[in-house]
Parts: sequence; C-alpha cells; structure tokens
Amino acid sequence: MTKRALKPPKQTEWLNTLPPVLSDRIKLCAHERNVPMEIPLMVALAGIATSAGSGIEIQSGTRRTTRANLFVLLGVGSGIGKSEVFRDMLGPILSFEASLHAWWEDSPAVKARAGEELLKARISGMRTEIRKLYSGGTMTLFKMLQRAERARGSCERYRSAPCLLADDSTSEALAQLMFRSNESIATVSADARYLLKRLGTPDTKEESFYLKGYSGDLALTSRVTRNSVRLRRPCLTALLLTQRDAYGKFVEKVVVNRSGLLPRFLHAQLKHNGADPPKIDRRRSSTIREQYATMLKVVLEAYRFETSPAMVEASPKASCHIAEIERYCREAASTDESIRGEVLRRRAEQIWRVSLCLHLARHGNAAALHPLEHKDAATAAAAIVERFTTIPEI
Repeated sequence: MTKRALKPPKQTEWLNTLPPVLSDRIKLCAHERNVPMEIPLMVALAGIATSAGSGIEIQSGTRRTTRANLFVLLGVGSGIGKSEVFRDMLGPILSFEASLHAWWEDSPAVKARAGEELLKARISGMRTEIRKLYSGGTMTLFKMLQRAERARGSCERYRSAPCLLADDSTSEALAQLMFRSNESIATVSADARYLLKRLGTPDTKEESFYLKGYSGDLALTSRVTRNSVRLRRPCLTALLLTQRDAYGKFVEKVVVNRSGLLPRFLHAQLKHNGADPPKIDRRRSSTIREQYATMLKVVLEAYRFETSPAMVEASPKASCHIAEIERYCREAASTDESIRGEVLRRRAEQIWRVSLCLHLARHGNAAALHPLEHKDAATAAAAIVERFTTIPEI
C-alpha cells in the first residue's frame, strides 16, 4: 500500500458514509451548538462504546478479537460548549442510567437488603444452636450455615446498582464500580484537567489501570482499607475533554515519558474556525433525537449486561483493507522506536474499534447478525482514526 492510498478522504466524503442515525445527530448538535462536527462525533462514538461495553467483539484476526471501547481526548477552547455537547450526545445514556438506578432501588436493592436481614437472623439462630451442641449434628449445621453465608454474600452484591458512567474517579474507585457493573464502565469528563495531571505522571497505578482497562488484561486491586477486587477482563472507555493548554501539557508529558497511553487515545486539538454550521432540516429535529436515543438504548439493552460477548465477522473486503493498513503501518514503524512508531503500530487496532462502533450504530441489536461493511471500515473508520491519531512533534 502506498502513502497515496492511505490519504484520508475529505471530511464531507466520509461524513456522508456514516450511519444516518449518527450522521444526522452529529449535524444537528453541531448546528444547534455551533461547534465543530468532530466534537459531537467523538462524544457519540464514546457513547456507543459505553453502551456496548464488553458485550460484543469483532473478529480482527486469526484467534484475535477486538472490543468497542475507546479512549478519546479532545483539547478545545473555553466557552465553546463542551457541556452542552455532552448533554446532547450522552443524554440518552444518563437517562437510561437514572431509570436503571430508580428501578434498582425500588426492587433488587430492597429485596437484597430484606434477604440480608433475614439471613442475618437465620445465621444468628444457627450460632445459638451450635453453642448447645457438643459433637452430634454439627456438620449438618455447618452446611446450613455455609449456604446461608453464601446467599448473604449474593445479597450484598445486589445492594448497589451497576453504573454506566463515572467522573474523575481514582483507579481503586473505578475498580469497585466495574466489579459490580459487569466489569465495564466509562469515565467521562467535560473538564478533565485534574485527571490528565494524574494520568500524565509516569509509572503510576492510574496509568497501569487505564492500560489494563483498555486491553482487557487481568487487574487486581488490593488495599488495606478496602476489599480486594479482581477484574478478569476489564473494559474501560474514557472520554476526556479539556482546554487546549491542558491538552498540550498532557501530550508533551506523555511524549517525553514514552507513556503507553497516548497511542491508545484518539486525540486532537480542535479550533473553532467560525465555519458555517451544517445544514439540517429542523423539522426533523425531534425525530433525529429520538432515533439516536433509541439506537443507544437498543445497544445498551442488547449487549451492555451480557457476560458472554457476541461476535461480529468482517466482510472479506473490509478485513483485507484493514490488514493492508496494518501491514503498511507495521512496516513503516519497524525501524522507528519513537512514540510515532507506537502510534502507527496501533492504528489498525483503532480502526477495528471505531469500525465496530459504527457497525453498532448502523445495525443496533442485530449487529452480530451482519458482517462489518467495507464502507464503515475503509472510508469512515480509517478517516476518523487518521484524523485523531496525529503523531506529535517531539
């Protein structure tokens, strides 16, 4: 593959190949908030990744699968409207989580607390019986006590509702949230300045946890004051927006420190160029919002809480295209030991992840029944990754 073949298409070209439900919502948000379309685009992709969690994967190679979780970092100017875009594009997920928590507090949590109190009384009665016994019958009571303690432990796990989103949490807090949330969560922030300060410090537990959460590696957290947490395949999505100065400082730090975080981020510094907002039929505004919210809800209900992931196959044309990009990038990075080489080596993986998000937006809960289309992988995903994996100047 030549460099000419890797040249990304113009924005208008790949934007028109996005799933209509996604393209329309991005244009509507950009029009209403007067922001560059890249901002609602990346927030929406992170929203889709959050909705999918670890419940769906794509066959990205021989004995290799890739999930949809993304790390997104955008540096934008103050007052541009980050919070409004967050509310627009993540609103359906926030509403779903609020409804989930309200239902959880009304049913599962109440049953769990009632069951826990009942089991406490039962266990207390068994202990009284044990004191009266000398030898006979102790094994029977032991087995009954064992079953009661096991059931009590199950009740404790259902006392708190699972979470979909977290904001500026430490790695220990994220691990606790993920443990009760099917090992998946998204950390999102419209002002990630202080989180970036922590992530910019090299060789820390924060950096290590984010690396494991991105790749799905075994994560163990054990602290004296908290129960230990064991995450077998953590699935972490990160959506971090910050001002341009904080973005620049973070990128500069991770480049100097050779952090493994930067190659995993889709990142860019965006400027408000004052261009005319995209045209949209305002008569369809309510329909566009409803279709986008329905898409996220359908993906959430179909995949977010599944313990065994569904599998998506790629069409031969899409697989060949991404494989060609991977060969080219690895060849270009074979003699480059700088962070540029690390970014290139992960480019194909990033394309697989973005492709899966676009595939979910296009097919919803039937995503596992359709092969990944070439236009999602070759045109849209490749162009998005090319745009948001800028190799920094050192």
